[in-house]
Amino acid sequence: MAGLALLLGFGGALAIRGAVQAVNDRILGAASRALAESLTVEDGEIALNLSPAIFGMLEDNARDNVYYKVSYSGRAVTGYADLPDIAPRGLRDTEVRFGSVTYKGRPVRIVAEGRRLPGIAQPAVVEVAETLGARERISQRLLIGLAILEAALIGLSILLLPLAVRWGMRPLIRLRADMDRRVASDLTPLPTDDVPLELRDLVRAFNGMLARVDATLQGMRRFTADASHQMRTPLSILRTHIALLRKAEPGGAEARSSIEDIDHASDRLQRLLVQLLALARADHAALAQEAVEPIDANDFAATVAADHAAAAVREGIELKFERAPGMSRIATHAVLGAELLNNLIDNAMRYSGTGASVTVSVEIEGDGVTVAVEDDGPGISPDDRDRVFTRFTRLDRDTARNGSGLGLPIARALAEAIGARLSLDTAHSGRGLRASVWFPAAPAV
Repeated sequence: MAGLALLLGFGGALAIRGAVQAVNDRILGAASRALAESLTVEDGEIALNLSPAIFGMLEDNARDNVYYKVSYSGRAVTGYADLPDIAPRGLRDTEVRFGSVTYKGRPVRIVAEGRRLPGIAQPAVVEVAETLGARERISQRLLIGLAILEAALIGLSILLLPLAVRWGMRPLIRLRADMDRRVASDLTPLPTDDVPLELRDLVRAFNGMLARVDATLQGMRRFTADASHQMRTPLSILRTHIALLRKAEPGGAEARSSIEDIDHASDRLQRLLVQLLALARADHAALAQEAVEPIDANDFAATVAADHAAAAVREGIELKFERAPGMSRIATHAVLGAELLNNLIDNAMRYSGTGASVTVSVEIEGDGVTVAVEDDGPGISPDDRDRVFTRFTRLDRDTARNGSGLGLPIARALAEAIGARLSLDTAHSGRGLRASVWFPAAPAV
């Protein structure tokens, strides 16, 4: 504010000096015109017939000292002969020129005007000079008035600034009060109707953050509810068969059946817990945007497929791997990418059944590489392909199989976390499912 006041003061001072000089130059010019109009020619000589009024104006000490000179062809005809000549080469008829010089040791403002007279070959030059005392006194008074006004403005601004700040902060105070009155679970957007225009973008950004937090909390609530529902069944089975074991005869058929059911329930519970942890890691990775690294796609996919070889032999499934020609490097996160492919291969083996064939292939496509997992099992109809990415969703035909409906949702969450794209299609053989993961190509080194 002080800098703005100084800038305004400097501009005001320049404006005052310019206005004072313009007004006084106009008066000085009027005096020169009065003298020029009093010039006559008598017997070929220039004469000056000053009326008493003009002479009184020129000699008025209240308006500072005034000097004049009439010259022709560089020779002074009348007036103060030593008055500096600001137009030594003469002036055209009615041409006016102003200047500032020093005369008798004092700065003066001088005006020169050319005037053509009858019978004279060249225009005569009339000069009138005035000392600057009156101009300076007027400028000082105006500058003092300007300084007083600026001081009053600054003082008033200082007094009103706290009130203006409090008034300007009222919308924020209302927003803060609104937030203080809310319960922790209330994440509805803040109103923007009474918010100043300058703060609306901030409030909209905050509302966007509230919406994201609300969506996250809703997802956590759904996840917790679904997880508790899914875990309730195997835990109930465990408790039921443990109670039966307590009553059953050791080593009897009933005891062996209960132990087998306990084994299946614990296996299902273990798989569910592993998948829940994987899903939580995928959600966290999507938020954290974990760094990716360049990896050879053939070696990467072959290593993941090899981890399932023993399970494939045990389940009677033919597991094949097809490499892409040459070297194809992808940009991905090694751990999360492997977990993504593990889920797809495990799903293909689990749902295709004994005697099925599962193929893992690497294909180079444009600016990326696709790793596909194909099986010749029952597949997924096009109408159900979007639905199976919903957590804990299982198709009616699969209710008798062990599973929790988390494999494909985990795979999609992992794909989004590492910048890959997961899609489902019918296998190239026309039967079964093809799960394709597109990875971006690693930048050239």
